[in-house]
Amino acid sequence: MNITRRGLVAAGASGALLSGCVAAKLVQPGAYRVAGAYSIQVTQAWSDVTPLVRQEEGVRLLTRDGPALNQLFAAAIAPGGALAFLADRDTPRPRYRADMGDTEVVEFVIDSTAAWGYQDPESTNLRPQSFAGSQGVRFDLTARTQPGLEIAGSGLVARADDKLHVLLFLAPNEHYYGAYAQEIEAIMASATPA
Repeated sequence: MNITRRGLVAAGASGALLSGCVAAKLVQPGAYRVAGAYSIQVTQAWSDVTPLVRQEEGVRLLTRDGPALNQLFAAAIAPGGALAFLADRDTPRPRYRADMGDTEVVEFVIDSTAAWGYQDPESTNLRPQSFAGSQGVRFDLTARTQPGLEIAGSGLVARADDKLHVLLFLAPNEHYYGAYAQEIEAIMASATPA
């Protein structure tokens, strides 16, 4: 085998690049802590893909089958923070304010969904539900992708110590939403203060 200086440099550069790669983290069944604010119980393994898909501060993204097929956003957002990460910092994004009412925080989530590129997101069936010891609002969500795939969602939001706690599940309506509906119900009911 003939090792050249060029080959050695290329191998070293490749190794340096690969060592800097980030990977999804496996979330085993059990407690999953969100931004030091609250914990949820997952009954099946999920992947935390936050390092792979950049998110705003305090926002975690979990998935079972990949972000295109299902997304569970778990967040604790400080005033002035955002749920939707947009690479273009000049594009306005919805921002959370501590003085928002229940309807306004639901609209904040809907506006964030639109900022991600979903078409015509709408909330329905708003109802009270406890969230990690705080009074929260549960809601259903519908939207579609640009090519027309129908998306269903379920959200739970609550204000706690000026932060907004968010659990938001989005998946294609045709199969994935229904396949995980029971687990999402259990996760949303399991939230406890950290």
